[in-house]
Formats: sequence, structure tokens, C-alpha cells
Amino acid sequence: MPAPIEIWITSVGVVTGYGVGLEPLCEGLRRGVTAGRVPGPHQIAELDIPLVSSAPATIPCPAGFEGDRKVALLFEAARQLPDDLGHAHGCGVYLGTGLSSVTPEELERDLYPHLQGDIFQRSSLAADLAPHGGAPHRHLPARAAHALAHSQGLEGPVFTSFSACAASAQAIATALQALRRGEVERALAGGLDAMAHPLGMLSFLQLDTLCAQACRPFDLRRDGFMLGEGAAVLLIETASAAEAAGRRPLARLLGAGTSIDAHAVTAPHPDGHGAWLTMRRALADAGLPPEAVDQVNAHGTGTPVGDRAESLAIARLLPEHTPVCSIKGAVGHTIAAAGAVELAATIGAMGSGFSPGTVNCEQPDPACPVNVQLQAQTGAPGVVLSNSMGFGGQNASLVIAHPDWQA
Repeated sequence: MPAPIEIWITSVGVVTGYGVGLEPLCEGLRRGVTAGRVPGPHQIAELDIPLVSSAPATIPCPAGFEGDRKVALLFEAARQLPDDLGHAHGCGVYLGTGLSSVTPEELERDLYPHLQGDIFQRSSLAADLAPHGGAPHRHLPARAAHALAHSQGLEGPVFTSFSACAASAQAIATALQALRRGEVERALAGGLDAMAHPLGMLSFLQLDTLCAQACRPFDLRRDGFMLGEGAAVLLIETASAAEAAGRRPLARLLGAGTSIDAHAVTAPHPDGHGAWLTMRRALADAGLPPEAVDQVNAHGTGTPVGDRAESLAIARLLPEHTPVCSIKGAVGHTIAAAGAVELAATIGAMGSGFSPGTVNCEQPDPACPVNVQLQAQTGAPGVVLSNSMGFGGQNASLVIAHPDWQA
């Protein structure tokens, strides 16, 4: 059999509540401080939201996407990548994104006229799609990926994942498979989301998933997550393509796994079966035993049910001493962008010689039987398993390794 194709992550662009780039993100994680702040006037809309993790308000929107915060964050992240990708026909774009960032004003103008009683008339809207209408325009999930490909002159495949909080991890998994098949030799892969706006906040308030004061993953007092804005784009290449371009790995992308719980729309399987399955598949794809994992970047939202289910899955699969962290108490839950943002954070910390802790977890819950790493620790892990678990029971896990790691 031919030797497996080695896949490298060679560049990372990221935007979070800490600011633009890996440096402020890694500094915040090393210090163990939260990026959560009181919402701004443009976000709060009289809603009872104590804090959000907002990216800088000064980030500009690209032409044609005025007012679209998600796309603004994406292009800011992409600007941090190399300008010349060479052989543009061999570079694909694989992104995960979430629900529309349509404003209340756009809803009133573009959607409300198509409500009859409490029923939304899709046929009425379809007959009245103004080409520049905000709401219909915003509800095309793939438009951000196509815009990024067009801006870079890339002629490879364009793929968009719309699988809730697992979306960007699934997009990265799809890019990995395309690289292995030889369909492309490099890929821009990641995710974007910005739900810290009135409509997004109201949605999560209705679901009763937001924290009252602080996001506390795996803590006995946890009561929900903090919303975060974010985007991350990774340049992922075959080792041969990267070496030809003079690039070295920031991390090695070893494997990916996905699954679906088939249990409930907004709750995971209570024993974490889907999470266990996706982690097992990711390790099998990487050709590694559970004992090889040096740290888990957990999805760890800070919700009572979610953290319990994920911890049971981790405890079932991995040795009990395996350190487990969640960075959502620090950067917030960036929803569809979470998988990419957290993988970027893991890679940045790895390159800076440390592993993140779990901000705001002070009293680990005995009902979550994992070894929660409370504070950042010096020393880069060799192999990290990174989890993303979304509504609908959609799960994705990624396995990365330090550039110097040897199997």
C-alpha cells in the first residue's frame, strides 16, 4: 500500500473576543482571563444578556456584504493567511457557518409581510425575492465561502457545512478527506459566526441555554454558555505542496470523525453515545489508540446536560488521567465557528508551548468524570483531540499533533 498522504496545517487566521490574530488569543488563554464583556448598545436590544465575547467593532465589512458581521469576521481572519497560494485551481474552500445575521429591521421589511397569522408563507416569499433584500440575501449559507474563493481567485471546490455547532469542524474534516483523495493540494478551511445580535440572543434566551453570570464548563454551578463572535480560517496542505511553497507545519492534521446522536433536536444523547462514536472514529482515522491522546479540547459549553454527556463519552473512551479543557468560558461559544476557532486556539497554544485551562471552572462537578485542567499548563501536548457537538445531535472530532510529534 502507498504511504498515507501527510497533511499539514501551515497558517492560521483567527478573530475572537480577544481581538484579531493568534497572539491576543494565546495571551488571553495563557493568562486564563475571559473575553466576555457587557453587550454593546447595538447588541443588547433590551434583552437580559449579562455578557458576550465580542470581536472588535472596528472590523470592516467587505464590499457587497455591508452590515453582515459574519462575513466581516471571515475576511478579517482570511487576511492573516499568505497572499499567494499558488496553483489556485488546486485550492478549495471549506467553511462552516450558522444562522443568518439578519437584523430586526430586515426581518420587518423582508419577512414579516409574508406572515399570515402565526404561519410563515414560504411560497409568498419565493414570489417576492427582491434581489437586494436583506433577509433572503442573508439566508444563503454558501455565499460567504463563494465570496472568499472569488476574492482569492481560487478555482477549487467550494463546500459549506450548515450543521450547527459542529459546522466548522465538519468543514475541516471534509477538507482533510479532499486532500487525501488528491482532489486538492491545499484548502482554506474553517468557520464563521456572529450570533451576538438581537435575533441570535433572543433565540438562545428562548432555549434557556445562556449563562446568568459566567460560563463555567464542567463546574458544579454551570448554567449555560456565553455567546461569542468569531471566525477562523486554516491553510491546510499536503506536506509536498507546503514544502514546495517553503512552508512548515504549525500542526499535523491526523484524522477526523463524525456522527449523529439520532436522539433529540436540542439535547445530546444522555450517555454521550454520539460523542463517544465520533471520537472513536477520529482516532481510528488517525490510526491512534486512545492512550496516544495528550489532551482533549472539549466542546464543553457549560450547559448541565451537554457537559455531563460529553464527559461520560470521554471517560468511556480515554484513560481517566487524560487532561480535558474547554475554552468557552474564555472566548464564548462561537456556535458554527466553534470547531475552527478552538482548533486555531489549540494550535496557537501548542506553538507557544502551553496547553489551555478551563476558565471559570472552580468546582469540577463529580458527575462529570473527567480530569478537568483548570489552569493553563506549560508544555505543548503531542496529540490533541478536539470536539464539536451541535444541535440535532451532530458531532465532529478532529485529531492534530505537534509538528515534532512522532508516531
